[in-house]
Amino acid sequence: MKKKMTVLCAVIISIGSVIGCSKQDAGAPAAQKAGGQTAAANDLGEKLTITWMARSFQGGGWPDDHPMIKEINKKFNVDLKIQWVPAANYKEKLNVLAASNEFPDMFLVLNPEFNKWKKQGLFLDLQPLLKDYPNLAKIPADALNRLNPKGKVLGLPYYITETRDSLSVREDWLKKLGLSAPKTLDEFYEVAKAFATKDPDGNGKQDTTGFTFYIDTTQNTPKDVEFIMAGFGLANQWKDVNGKLVPYQTQVEEWKNFLTFMNKAYNEGVLDKDFAVNKIRSTVEKFEGNKVGFAYLNPNEWGTHVTNVTKLDPNAAPVAFEPPAGPTGLRGTSNIDMLDKNVINAKIDPKKQKRILMIMDYFLSPEGSDFIKHGIEGVHYKKVSNDKYEKLEAADKDRQDLLNNWVFRPFDPSIKFYKWEDPSQHQRIKDMFAQNAKYKWVNAAAGLDSDTMNRVGANLNIKFMEMVSKIIMGREPVSAIEKASQDWLSGGGNKIIEEMNKAYTE
Repeated sequence: MKKKMTVLCAVIISIGSVIGCSKQDAGAPAAQKAGGQTAAANDLGEKLTITWMARSFQGGGWPDDHPMIKEINKKFNVDLKIQWVPAANYKEKLNVLAASNEFPDMFLVLNPEFNKWKKQGLFLDLQPLLKDYPNLAKIPADALNRLNPKGKVLGLPYYITETRDSLSVREDWLKKLGLSAPKTLDEFYEVAKAFATKDPDGNGKQDTTGFTFYIDTTQNTPKDVEFIMAGFGLANQWKDVNGKLVPYQTQVEEWKNFLTFMNKAYNEGVLDKDFAVNKIRSTVEKFEGNKVGFAYLNPNEWGTHVTNVTKLDPNAAPVAFEPPAGPTGLRGTSNIDMLDKNVINAKIDPKKQKRILMIMDYFLSPEGSDFIKHGIEGVHYKKVSNDKYEKLEAADKDRQDLLNNWVFRPFDPSIKFYKWEDPSQHQRIKDMFAQNAKYKWVNAAAGLDSDTMNRVGANLNIKFMEMVSKIIMGREPVSAIEKASQDWLSGGGNKIIEEMNKAYTE
């Protein structure tokens, strides 16, 4: 019966009709070879120009004539135009496009903008279409449903290993000072104090400190001290208490304990005194620069971290360890919420919409995921034997893995494992991920929306974090956090709590 239907569709399409069979044709990926085409050849007959806006990081994106883009153009009969927007300017760019209503065919939407715009009919609802794209249909339901309205899929998540980063310490400094990796926050403090006062780098100068952190200006929350916050019982912004969401701005006693610890560390030189001007990568840069002894490091970039830190000290040896336990035994680690969405413009030609879905489905297939990670065989790598591969020079020049790294990729923690690498290296990273996952510090309200939060939440959180910084630096007493909490509530926090809990129960 399947064969007869396929022949019938081919005949009808060949005479220019789209009655009945064209819809079935969109579901053809199930009939294709594993990892191969995600649509029947007839769906690729017309060459389409597709515009795609992606977020870029260090080094920027590809030119239009890049070998990877050429391969995609050839495989899917498209003229793919990727606009690479630097991450620092991405939010601004989104809002410029919104003001002019000139969105590209496909683009990444940051989660605050997705929440603001998801009721405006800008994004194509993919829910009725996913059954025709088997690899997209396998995206885990929890990640797929987050932020999307009930019964709809307006955006596909950009995969992130949520407990990716590992709390790490300079093992060579520990050995030099006769210390061990700390298992409690009290032990952490003593080790960090030794790093600040006992010349662990042996240069005869007191130019090192224990640890540092920064304030994330997008969420207005402390970063890289999550293990200390969790140890003192603070929530990752919101926690569930008997089915009700409670914001960490109201956890006054937990804040007092955390701030007492941090103020002591600041006064005794255990905490980097320049934390207030730190940026997103400052903690890593100071760790790699032999200035601090603790930092969160990305296991996927472990080799780079080691290379950087050993440039200044050939004996440097970073090692990951479990987050230390707080006074009551609580532990937690850094957690990244998977909230940003890849969306398809609802107003473009349906033929373009389907072609984009074919491409995205291919990226998640075995063949496609191999392509977006490793590139083109013979150009970016070569096969040496059945289980051995060699990376070629063009891989570094072309940076063949940018789609995998920055745009859209499989839902798998091994997204950065390359087949030319040592398998033992992959196992070490897997072990770090597994250790981190044991201490996941969940934000119970991740992805929920509040009108009041959208209007005044940012300013409220900025004021709250300004007080946190002042207390740490000794400019205000620890007790000042009580007023900061009350100000947050009276300035709109009570309404935010009400709206967030309504969204939580819907």
